Amino acid sequence: MPESLARFHAELILVNGSTGDPVLLIDYPDRDDAVLLDAGENGALSLEQLADLSVVLITHHHIDHFVGLDRIIRANMDRDKTLRIYGPPKTIEKVADRIRSYEFQFFPFQKIVIDVYEIHEDGFRVGRLDCGRKFPPPEIRDEARTGCVIFENETIQVEAVFAEHTVPCLSYAVIEKPGWFLNVDALRKSLLKPGSWIGDVLGLLREDAPNGTQVLIEGGSYPLATLRDKFFLKSLGARLAFVTDTLWNEASRSRLLSIAQRASVLYCDSFYAQGQLSQALKYHHMTASQAGELARLAKAEKLVLIHFAKRYAGKYDILVDEAREHFAKVTAQIP
Repeated sequence: MPESLARFHAELILVNGSTGDPVLLIDYPDRDDAVLLDAGENGALSLEQLADLSVVLITHHHIDHFVGLDRIIRANMDRDKTLRIYGPPKTIEKVADRIRSYEFQFFPFQKIVIDVYEIHEDGFRVGRLDCGRKFPPPEIRDEARTGCVIFENETIQVEAVFAEHTVPCLSYAVIEKPGWFLNVDALRKSLLKPGSWIGDVLGLLREDAPNGTQVLIEGGSYPLATLRDKFFLKSLGARLAFVTDTLWNEASRSRLLSIAQRASVLYCDSFYAQGQLSQALKYHHMTASQAGELARLAKAEKLVLIHFAKRYAGKYDILVDEAREHFAKVTAQIP
């Protein structure tokens, strides 16, 4: 049986690397329930990838975090599903305004429902945008919430806290629950093709079915134990944290630490070098040194620096080196 591991098992795609709009796709290839962190520029993702989304987590409404919303809506217009969008106050109004700016033909097969969850300190405001009803003004309802948890399904749990930016802004943690997950790398090296058998095997593993249970794949029959050992991993559970566009100060410290605590991977705002601390304070961003300090204090396993300012083009290593002065396991995706 494969060893249980404490790491994130989804495919993580930092869409624009560390130097562009901070957009992160969390994708489980065996199911259509991907999660997108922030709605900035996402042209590197196909419409098919965006159509797999079940949840979009928006940190705030600055253009570099929100300009890609149109492609998300376009990719999902023909789907018969409910897409959940979470964001700070005024998210319902801003999503509804974007939708109202277009003319739609409203074909009968267009049944997308978009539930927009505005996160407030004391609860949610929820607005429903229904394509099947030709997108009338959203129906608004209020919901209570307790603690930091804002969403949960059988695979993940999502937490959110308010950051300290120039506008209302959120930081998120996505917690992968313990259980069985597809080993994507192993499947890519195999002659077997992805298909419904993946979900069948996951169901059998979660039910603790006998090792000899036969699974039909492409006309062949395979014992459950063989498929389990070759293509699946058992996770102990893992945490991913996404922190961007925030001050690192007394007001934000405890909230950011709660989100990043013992994260398997922390994606963190590193807009400035420490030499531009005055700019970071003025525009409410973190320095690379502060990102390293957060990772160290949170006892994260890995730090990925994101959202580099363009002023460092050609010398992004400055930011990586500064973060490493505080935390050893630092990476960045630099073109």
